[in-house]
Amino acid sequence: MSFPLVIELQRMALSHDTSVIQLVRTAKLVAAKLSVPEAEGWIDRELNGYKGGEMIPPYRTIPGECRARNPFHGWIPVQFPDAELQALVSEGRIGQSLGSMERYLNDTSGHLMLQYTYERERELQKLFSTDMQFAIRIPSAQINGIFDAVRNLTLDWSLELELAGVLGDNMTFTLTEKQEAKPVTQQFIIQNAGVVGNVTDNATVTNNQAVHGSLSVERVRDLVQQAKSALPALPDQTAAQAGTLLDELDAESRKPSPNENKLRSALTSLRTVCEGAMGNLVASGITTAVTALLKHGT
Repeated sequence: MSFPLVIELQRMALSHDTSVIQLVRTAKLVAAKLSVPEAEGWIDRELNGYKGGEMIPPYRTIPGECRARNPFHGWIPVQFPDAELQALVSEGRIGQSLGSMERYLNDTSGHLMLQYTYERERELQKLFSTDMQFAIRIPSAQINGIFDAVRNLTLDWSLELELAGVLGDNMTFTLTEKQEAKPVTQQFIIQNAGVVGNVTDNATVTNNQAVHGSLSVERVRDLVQQAKSALPALPDQTAAQAGTLLDELDAESRKPSPNENKLRSALTSLRTVCEGAMGNLVASGITTAVTALLKHGT
């Protein structure tokens, strides 16, 4: 019995006899026949790998552990000055193609060591005053989650197409089906597989949501102390600007009655300065910490 192409894609997504790579190749056929470049781009990146500058989807970001290669003891855990920075550098962003990761499927015994970019590794070496190699250690079993996510996304996309009346009888799509598929696909890919196109390391996304609640002066002081200790790892110009703002924050936070508006203003300026160097590991960590402080307050 012959099924419409979109329904066949659903059947493949539900069948454990169909590998994810087979499924995605069929999805590429559907995307090509529908002329929806958003889906084709996502599928090509899954099949061929994510290149430098391309946004890694959330399901390819896996929590891990930063390790340093000790010449005598091998890979050892790294202790960071604050939790935000540790969390930031311990996320493994997996950009490899699905095909290159197949061998790790159902492997529950091993671990993967993901190498940092040259720039990030140099920042870590500078931060810890060492020439040791750094990498992120993640359980190889976590790779299963990436394949499951791709399978689920493909199924969900096909269901959205069916809901819009896009089926593809006799391996072809009508002009109406192609027109209906474009907005459905674009919205689906943006919401579920990340942004369309390339995003550089210096790109930033800001949230203009209003901030409520009182600031914790103690948390401001902690942030100042941690950020000051990390200034040497920032670019010179950023370090100079950030250092001035940190001094302002330190002075205001130690007054008997700190002015919250001044603290918020200085924190916002500090975040803006660090966002200008977002390719830098420490700058990213400070930005994350400031955003959390402004958002949660206490």
